[in-house]
Amino acid sequence: MIRHTVKQDDTLLNVLLEVYKGASKQKVKHIMQHSQLTVNGKVITKHQNFELKSADVLTIESLENTLKKVAKPTRSRPIAIYFEDDYYMVGLKPAGILSCGDKTGRTDNSYHKMLESFVTQREGNKTKLWVVHRIDREVEGLLIFAKSEEAQFKLKEVWETVTKKYITLVENKPNPETGTVENWLRDGAKQVVSAFNREMEGSKFAKTEYKYLRAEGKYHVIEVMLHTGRKNQIRVHMQGLGCSIVGDRKYGADSSVMRQIRLAAYFLEFKHPYTGNPVNVKYYPAAIFFKPSANHDEQYKIV
Repeated sequence: MIRHTVKQDDTLLNVLLEVYKGASKQKVKHIMQHSQLTVNGKVITKHQNFELKSADVLTIESLENTLKKVAKPTRSRPIAIYFEDDYYMVGLKPAGILSCGDKTGRTDNSYHKMLESFVTQREGNKTKLWVVHRIDREVEGLLIFAKSEEAQFKLKEVWETVTKKYITLVENKPNPETGTVENWLRDGAKQVVSAFNREMEGSKFAKTEYKYLRAEGKYHVIEVMLHTGRKNQIRVHMQGLGCSIVGDRKYGADSSVMRQIRLAAYFLEFKHPYTGNPVNVKYYPAAIFFKPSANHDEQYKIV
Protein backbone atom coordinates (compact mmCIF):
# COMPACT_ATOMS: atom_id res chain seq x y z
CA MET A 1 0.00 0.00 0.00
CA ILE A 2 1.26 3.48 -0.91
CA ARG A 3 0.17 6.75 0.73
CA HIS A 4 0.98 9.99 -1.06
CA THR A 5 0.20 13.57 -0.08
CA VAL A 6 -0.66 15.65 -3.14
CA LYS A 7 1.68 18.65 -3.49
CA GLN A 8 -0.48 20.78 -5.78
CA ASP A 9 -3.82 20.68 -7.59
CA ASP A 10 -3.57 18.25 -10.49
CA THR A 11 -5.22 15.33 -12.28
CA LEU A 12 -5.09 11.79 -10.97
CA LEU A 13 -2.94 10.64 -13.88
CA ASN A 14 -0.33 13.35 -13.33
CA VAL A 15 -0.21 12.66 -9.60
CA LEU A 16 0.32 8.95 -10.26
CA LEU A 17 3.09 9.78 -12.73
CA GLU A 18 4.72 11.72 -9.90
CA VAL A 19 4.32 8.80 -7.50
CA TYR A 20 5.72 6.29 -10.01
CA LYS A 21 8.57 8.36 -11.39
CA GLY A 22 10.11 6.85 -14.50
CA ALA A 23 7.07 4.69 -15.31
CA SER A 24 5.35 5.09 -18.67
CA LYS A 25 1.81 6.45 -18.96
CA GLN A 26 0.68 3.01 -20.08
CA LYS A 27 2.17 1.38 -16.98
CA VAL A 28 0.63 4.01 -14.68
CA LYS A 29 -2.78 3.55 -16.30
CA HIS A 30 -2.45 -0.19 -15.72
CA ILE A 31 -1.66 0.42 -12.05
CA MET A 32 -4.63 2.79 -11.80
CA GLN A 33 -7.04 0.21 -13.22
CA HIS A 34 -5.75 -2.62 -11.03
CA SER A 35 -5.64 -0.77 -7.73
CA GLN A 36 -8.09 0.53 -5.19
CA LEU A 37 -7.65 4.30 -4.97
CA THR A 38 -8.87 6.39 -2.06
CA VAL A 39 -8.60 10.11 -1.37
CA ASN A 40 -8.83 11.16 2.26
CA GLY A 41 -10.24 7.73 3.06
CA LYS A 42 -12.93 7.64 0.35
CA VAL A 43 -12.86 5.41 -2.73
CA ILE A 44 -12.64 7.52 -5.90
CA THR A 45 -13.50 7.09 -9.57
CA LYS A 46 -10.50 5.79 -11.52
CA HIS A 47 -10.66 8.43 -14.24
CA GLN A 48 -7.32 9.84 -15.31
CA ASN A 49 -8.72 13.39 -15.25
CA PHE A 50 -10.11 13.10 -11.72
CA GLU A 51 -9.13 16.34 -9.95
CA LEU A 52 -7.01 16.15 -6.83
CA LYS A 53 -6.39 19.06 -4.50
CA SER A 54 -3.24 20.11 -2.72
CA ALA A 55 -2.82 18.26 0.62
CA ASP A 56 -5.19 15.45 -0.43
CA VAL A 57 -3.97 12.06 0.81
CA LEU A 58 -4.03 9.50 -2.00
CA THR A 59 -3.86 5.83 -1.04
CA ILE A 60 -2.98 3.20 -3.65
CA GLU A 61 -3.57 -0.46 -2.86
CA SER A 62 -2.94 -3.06 -5.52
CA LEU A 63 -5.72 -5.56 -6.19
CA GLU A 64 -3.62 -7.41 -8.71
CA ASN A 65 -2.48 -10.76 -7.40
CA THR A 66 0.32 -12.40 -9.34
CA LEU A 67 1.89 -15.67 -8.31
CA LYS A 68 4.53 -14.79 -5.74
CA LYS A 69 7.31 -16.71 -4.07
CA VAL A 70 5.58 -17.68 -0.85
CA ALA A 71 7.07 -20.16 1.56
CA LYS A 72 5.05 -23.37 1.45
CA PRO A 73 3.25 -23.84 4.77
CA THR A 74 3.56 -26.93 6.93
CA ARG A 75 1.45 -28.12 9.84
CA SER A 76 4.01 -26.65 12.26
CA ARG A 77 4.28 -23.33 10.35
CA PRO A 78 0.97 -23.13 8.51
CA ILE A 79 0.70 -19.48 7.49
CA ALA A 80 1.29 -18.33 3.91
CA ILE A 81 -0.84 -15.47 2.59
CA TYR A 82 -1.38 -15.21 -1.16
CA PHE A 83 -3.74 -12.23 -1.34
CA GLU A 84 -4.81 -9.53 1.09
CA ASP A 85 -6.62 -6.22 0.98
CA ASP A 86 -8.87 -4.27 3.37
CA TYR A 87 -11.72 -6.73 2.87
CA TYR A 88 -10.36 -10.22 2.24
CA MET A 89 -7.42 -12.52 2.88
CA VAL A 90 -6.49 -15.70 1.01
CA GLY A 91 -4.27 -18.17 2.81
CA LEU A 92 -2.84 -21.57 1.90
CA LYS A 93 -4.07 -24.29 4.26
CA PRO A 94 -1.80 -27.32 4.66
CA ALA A 95 -3.30 -30.80 4.49
CA GLY A 96 -4.27 -32.33 7.82
CA ILE A 97 -5.70 -29.19 9.43
CA LEU A 98 -9.38 -28.32 9.74
CA SER A 99 -10.46 -25.25 7.77
CA CYS A 100 -12.47 -24.06 10.76
CA GLY A 101 -14.08 -25.44 13.91
CA ASP A 102 -16.10 -28.64 13.52
CA LYS A 103 -19.31 -29.85 15.14
CA THR A 104 -17.43 -31.19 18.16
CA GLY A 105 -16.36 -27.66 19.03
CA ARG A 106 -12.68 -28.29 18.31
CA THR A 107 -11.32 -25.00 17.02
CA ASP A 108 -7.86 -24.48 18.50
CA ASN A 109 -6.13 -26.45 15.74
CA SER A 110 -8.20 -25.06 12.88
CA TYR A 111 -6.56 -23.00 10.14
CA HIS A 112 -9.10 -20.24 10.81
CA LYS A 113 -7.88 -19.81 14.39
CA MET A 114 -4.23 -20.09 13.39
CA LEU A 115 -4.69 -17.35 10.79
CA GLU A 116 -6.54 -15.12 13.26
CA SER A 117 -3.71 -15.58 15.76
CA PHE A 118 -1.09 -14.79 13.11
CA VAL A 119 -2.85 -11.57 12.03
CA THR A 120 -3.42 -10.56 15.66
CA GLN A 121 0.31 -10.87 16.37
CA ARG A 122 1.19 -9.06 13.16
CA GLU A 123 -1.17 -6.14 13.77
CA GLY A 124 -0.66 -5.91 17.52
CA ASN A 125 -4.37 -6.03 18.33
CA LYS A 126 -7.13 -8.62 18.47
CA THR A 127 -8.26 -9.53 14.95
CA LYS A 128 -11.33 -11.47 13.87
CA LEU A 129 -11.72 -13.17 10.51
CA TRP A 130 -14.94 -14.55 9.02
CA VAL A 131 -15.00 -17.91 7.21
CA VAL A 132 -16.21 -17.66 3.60
CA HIS A 133 -15.84 -21.35 2.63
CA ARG A 134 -13.95 -24.48 3.62
CA ILE A 135 -12.10 -27.42 2.11
CA ASP A 136 -11.69 -30.95 3.46
CA ARG A 137 -9.24 -31.37 6.31
CA GLU A 138 -7.19 -33.82 4.23
CA VAL A 139 -6.86 -31.36 1.34
CA GLU A 140 -4.33 -28.53 0.99
CA GLY A 141 -5.22 -25.31 -0.76
CA LEU A 142 -6.42 -21.74 -0.94
CA LEU A 143 -9.02 -20.45 1.52
CA ILE A 144 -10.73 -17.05 1.53
CA PHE A 145 -11.47 -15.24 4.78
CA ALA A 146 -13.35 -11.96 5.18
CA LYS A 147 -12.29 -9.11 7.46
CA SER A 148 -15.87 -8.20 8.38
CA GLU A 149 -19.24 -9.90 8.56
CA GLU A 150 -20.48 -7.63 5.78
CA ALA A 151 -17.60 -8.66 3.49
CA GLN A 152 -18.32 -12.30 4.28
CA PHE A 153 -21.99 -11.86 3.37
CA LYS A 154 -21.23 -10.03 0.13
CA LEU A 155 -18.93 -12.78 -1.17
CA LYS A 156 -21.07 -15.69 0.02
CA GLU A 157 -24.04 -14.07 -1.69
CA VAL A 158 -22.32 -14.47 -5.08
CA TRP A 159 -20.39 -17.65 -4.24
CA GLU A 160 -21.77 -19.53 -7.24
CA THR A 161 -19.93 -17.07 -9.51
CA VAL A 162 -16.54 -17.82 -7.91
CA THR A 163 -14.28 -20.06 -10.02
CA LYS A 164 -12.82 -22.86 -7.89
CA LYS A 165 -10.25 -25.20 -9.44
CA TYR A 166 -8.33 -28.11 -7.97
CA ILE A 167 -5.31 -30.06 -9.13
CA THR A 168 -5.16 -33.76 -8.30
CA LEU A 169 -2.92 -36.77 -8.85
CA VAL A 170 -4.91 -39.93 -9.55
CA GLU A 171 -4.08 -43.61 -9.88
CA ASN A 172 -5.63 -44.20 -13.30
CA LYS A 173 -6.28 -42.21 -16.46
CA PRO A 174 -9.94 -41.19 -16.77
CA ASN A 175 -12.01 -42.29 -19.74
CA PRO A 176 -13.12 -40.02 -21.28
CA GLU A 177 -10.22 -37.65 -20.58
CA THR A 178 -12.51 -34.63 -20.22
CA GLY A 179 -16.03 -34.61 -18.88
CA THR A 180 -18.57 -33.71 -16.24
CA VAL A 181 -19.85 -35.87 -13.38
CA GLU A 182 -23.36 -35.20 -12.10
CA ASN A 183 -25.09 -37.21 -9.37
CA TRP A 184 -26.41 -37.04 -5.81
CA LEU A 185 -24.20 -37.46 -2.75
CA ARG A 186 -25.21 -38.55 0.73
CA ASP A 187 -23.21 -38.95 3.92
CA GLY A 188 -23.23 -42.52 5.17
CA ALA A 189 -21.73 -44.80 7.78
CA LYS A 190 -18.33 -43.81 9.18
CA GLN A 191 -18.62 -40.45 7.33
CA VAL A 192 -18.11 -42.12 3.96
CA VAL A 193 -20.03 -40.28 1.23
CA SER A 194 -21.95 -42.36 -1.31
CA ALA A 195 -23.05 -41.39 -4.82
CA PHE A 196 -26.45 -42.09 -6.40
CA ASN A 197 -27.72 -41.68 -9.96
CA ARG A 198 -31.00 -40.24 -8.72
CA GLU A 199 -32.08 -38.10 -5.81
CA MET A 200 -32.35 -40.01 -2.54
CA GLU A 201 -33.60 -38.93 0.86
CA GLY A 202 -30.91 -36.78 2.46
CA SER A 203 -28.84 -36.52 -0.72
CA LYS A 204 -27.56 -33.36 -2.41
CA PHE A 205 -26.91 -32.71 -6.09
CA ALA A 206 -23.21 -32.52 -7.02
CA LYS A 207 -21.51 -31.45 -10.24
CA THR A 208 -17.80 -31.74 -11.03
CA GLU A 209 -16.03 -30.84 -14.29
CA TYR A 210 -12.65 -32.43 -14.96
CA LYS A 211 -9.86 -32.24 -17.55
CA TYR A 212 -6.92 -34.59 -18.04
CA LEU A 213 -3.59 -32.74 -18.07
CA ARG A 214 -0.70 -35.21 -18.26
CA ALA A 215 0.89 -38.43 -17.09
CA GLU A 216 3.20 -38.18 -14.08
CA GLY A 217 5.18 -41.41 -13.78
CA LYS A 218 2.65 -44.17 -13.20
CA TYR A 219 0.05 -41.61 -12.07
CA HIS A 220 -2.00 -38.94 -13.85
CA VAL A 221 -2.68 -35.24 -13.25
CA ILE A 222 -6.22 -33.90 -13.56
CA GLU A 223 -7.62 -30.39 -13.20
CA VAL A 224 -11.04 -30.25 -11.56
CA MET A 225 -13.55 -27.42 -11.42
CA LEU A 226 -16.33 -27.46 -8.83
CA HIS A 227 -19.85 -26.37 -9.71
CA THR A 228 -21.18 -27.41 -6.30
CA GLY A 229 -19.35 -27.80 -3.01
CA ARG A 230 -20.40 -31.02 -1.32
CA LYS A 231 -18.47 -32.93 1.32
CA ASN A 232 -15.75 -35.13 -0.26
CA GLN A 233 -17.25 -34.32 -3.68
CA ILE A 234 -14.12 -34.54 -5.83
CA ARG A 235 -12.85 -37.59 -3.99
CA VAL A 236 -16.11 -39.49 -4.52
CA HIS A 237 -16.38 -38.43 -8.16
CA MET A 238 -12.80 -39.46 -8.96
CA GLN A 239 -13.44 -42.85 -7.38
CA GLY A 240 -16.58 -43.16 -9.49
CA LEU A 241 -14.50 -42.56 -12.63
CA GLY A 242 -12.22 -45.43 -11.64
CA CYS A 243 -9.29 -43.15 -10.85
CA SER A 244 -9.07 -42.73 -7.08
CA ILE A 245 -6.88 -39.90 -5.81
CA VAL A 246 -3.40 -40.99 -4.74
CA GLY A 247 -3.32 -41.35 -0.96
CA ASP A 248 -7.11 -41.31 -0.57
CA ARG A 249 -7.52 -44.65 1.20
CA LYS A 250 -11.05 -43.67 2.23
CA TYR A 251 -12.15 -43.70 -1.41
CA GLY A 252 -10.39 -46.63 -2.99
CA ALA A 253 -6.72 -45.64 -3.30
CA ASP A 254 -3.81 -48.00 -2.68
CA SER A 255 -3.43 -48.37 1.09
CA SER A 256 -0.08 -50.16 1.20
CA VAL A 257 1.74 -46.87 1.89
CA MET A 258 0.38 -44.02 3.99
CA ARG A 259 0.50 -40.87 1.86
CA GLN A 260 -0.92 -37.37 1.95
CA ILE A 261 -3.99 -37.14 -0.30
CA ARG A 262 -2.91 -35.58 -3.60
CA LEU A 263 -5.70 -33.03 -3.94
CA ALA A 264 -5.10 -29.27 -3.82
CA ALA A 265 -7.43 -26.28 -4.15
CA TYR A 266 -5.00 -24.33 -6.31
CA PHE A 267 -7.00 -21.62 -8.10
CA LEU A 268 -9.63 -19.03 -7.12
CA GLU A 269 -11.09 -16.22 -9.21
CA PHE A 270 -13.86 -13.82 -8.29
CA LYS A 271 -15.17 -10.34 -8.91
CA HIS A 272 -14.31 -8.19 -5.91
CA PRO A 273 -17.65 -7.28 -4.24
CA TYR A 274 -16.40 -3.81 -3.27
CA THR A 275 -14.19 -2.69 -6.15
CA GLY A 276 -15.59 -4.67 -9.05
CA ASN A 277 -12.08 -5.70 -10.08
CA PRO A 278 -11.21 -9.35 -10.81
CA VAL A 279 -9.20 -11.16 -8.14
CA ASN A 280 -7.17 -14.10 -9.40
CA VAL A 281 -5.25 -16.22 -6.88
CA LYS A 282 -3.18 -19.25 -7.82
CA TYR A 283 -0.43 -21.44 -6.41
CA TYR A 284 1.11 -24.71 -7.54
CA PRO A 285 1.86 -27.60 -5.18
CA ALA A 286 5.44 -28.61 -4.44
CA ALA A 287 7.18 -31.18 -6.66
CA ILE A 288 6.76 -33.93 -4.03
CA PHE A 289 2.99 -33.60 -4.50
CA PHE A 290 3.36 -35.12 -7.97
CA LYS A 291 6.07 -37.66 -7.10
CA PRO A 292 4.97 -39.65 -4.04
CA SER A 293 7.29 -42.32 -2.74
CA ALA A 294 6.58 -45.81 -3.99
CA ASN A 295 7.33 -47.53 -0.70
CA HIS A 296 8.16 -45.02 2.06
CA ASP A 297 5.55 -43.92 4.57
CA GLU A 298 5.23 -40.13 4.36
CA GLN A 299 4.39 -39.94 8.07
CA TYR A 300 1.20 -38.14 7.12
CA LYS A 301 -0.82 -37.48 10.23
CA ILE A 302 -4.10 -35.70 10.79
CA VAL A 303 -3.71 -32.84 13.29
